[in-house]
Amino acid sequence: MSDEAIGLTLNSIELFAGCGGLALGLHRAGWNGLFAVERDPMAFETFEANLVADAAPFRTFNRWPNWMPRQNTDLAALLENDEFCGHLRGLRGTVDLVAGGPPCQGFSVGGKRDGEDDRNSLVYRMLDFVELVQPRAVLIENVEGIARRFVSKPGTAGTSVAEDAIAKLEDLGYIASYHLINSADFGVPQARKRVAIVGVRAAGMARSTLHELTALAIEGAAKAVRFEHGLPEDGFITVKDAIDDLSGSRLVPSPDSPRFQSGTYTAARSAYAKLMREGVADGAIPNSHRMSVHGDGVRALYQLAHRTQTPGRLPKEFLLENGTKKDKKVLLDPAAVVATITTHPDEYIHYKHPRNITVREMARLQSFPDLFTFHGRYTINGPRRRFDVARCSQVGNAVPPLMGEGLGRAVIEVLTTVYASNAKPKIGGRTKVDA
Repeated sequence: MSDEAIGLTLNSIELFAGCGGLALGLHRAGWNGLFAVERDPMAFETFEANLVADAAPFRTFNRWPNWMPRQNTDLAALLENDEFCGHLRGLRGTVDLVAGGPPCQGFSVGGKRDGEDDRNSLVYRMLDFVELVQPRAVLIENVEGIARRFVSKPGTAGTSVAEDAIAKLEDLGYIASYHLINSADFGVPQARKRVAIVGVRAAGMARSTLHELTALAIEGAAKAVRFEHGLPEDGFITVKDAIDDLSGSRLVPSPDSPRFQSGTYTAARSAYAKLMREGVADGAIPNSHRMSVHGDGVRALYQLAHRTQTPGRLPKEFLLENGTKKDKKVLLDPAAVVATITTHPDEYIHYKHPRNITVREMARLQSFPDLFTFHGRYTINGPRRRFDVARCSQVGNAVPPLMGEGLGRAVIEVLTTVYASNAKPKIGGRTKVDA
C-alpha cells in the first residue's frame, strides 16, 4: 500500500535543528521539510546553506511558510506568541512528523547530569509544540542519559525524562516508546549510543506492540541504509575507511582561513569515503579541513603518543607526566570505530599525523557528506561555548545523517504499518484479517 493510499504526505517539521544532521537524514529517507527551528545563528547559517537556500546542495525545505521567520529563532519565545501558535494549530492534519533532538547537556552521562539544568525543560517545550500541531508521529533523539533517572540530588524525579515524555505523549493521544540505538549499526564510523523516542498518534495498539513494531523497523532501516549506499552489510566502518583520503601530506592555504593550512584529497579507496565524496569536483579542497597550529610541546606530546601508546583513550598518567592538564585525549585507532565524537576536536589525535583532527574529519566520522559545508567560527572557547555554536560544536552536537536517515525510514515503516492496519475494514467489531 502506498503512502498516498493511507494519507501520508511525509511532511515534517524539525525542532532544535542544529546544523542539519537529522534534517539531512530525514530528507534522504523521503521526508519533505516544512520548516525548522534553531536558536543559534551560526548553526542556522549552516542549516540554511545546505538545506533551505535556493542553491542548497540538499534542499528540502522548499515550502517554508511566510509566517515562520527564515532565521535563527528560539522555540520557547515562539510558543509565547499567540499569532504563531494560531498558525501551528492551522497545520493540524497536514504534518506527518515533528522531530528533534533537544539540547542534551543536562542528560549526558559524560557531563554533570544536572537534574536542575534549565535545558532539560526544552523537551517539554517540544511537547507543547506537538500539542499544537498534532502530527501523526513524533521523533525525539537524545543521549542515553535521557532514559536514566536523576538520582544524584534529593527530591529529583522518580522516573527518567524519557519515561515522563512518553507519559505526556500518551496524555496527548499518542502511543510511544523509546529505543536504544547505536550509530555504528547504520554505517556511521562511530559508536554513538543514543535514545530514540517514537510516538504515533491514535495508533490503536498497545505500547508493547508499537515498541516491537518500531524496534523491527529500526533494525530493518539500519540494514536498508547500508544497502542503499553501497556500504558493507556486516561489520563496522573504521576510522581509516572514513578519513584516510583526507590525510595526505600535501598542504595548501585554507580557503576560508588563509593564515592556516588545509589538507588535500588523496584517492578514495573505501566505499564509505567514495560515498562521502559524491558530487565533489576533482581538485577541490575539502571544506572545513583547516589544520590546527600546534606549538612544539603539543607536537612532541602527539609524536610520543604515536610511538609509545596504544590507540584509544590515553592514560591520565601519561598526559600528566607529559605536561598537559587535558584529562581526555584519544589517539584514533584506524582499525576501529571511534567512540562518541564530542564538540572538542583537540580531544582527538590523528592516527597518522601529530595533530588534532579537523572539523571535516569530525564531520566524516559523523557521516556528513563533503558537499555539506559548515559556516561560522571554527572554534569557541570559554563561557561562550554554552551559548554559541561554532563549527566544531555544530558537528559534535549533530545527529549523524546516516542514523537520521535510518530513523526517518523506520518512522515511515511504522506509520505505513499502523495506518494500513487501521484502514482494514472491520467486520463485527473485529479487524478483517487478510487470507
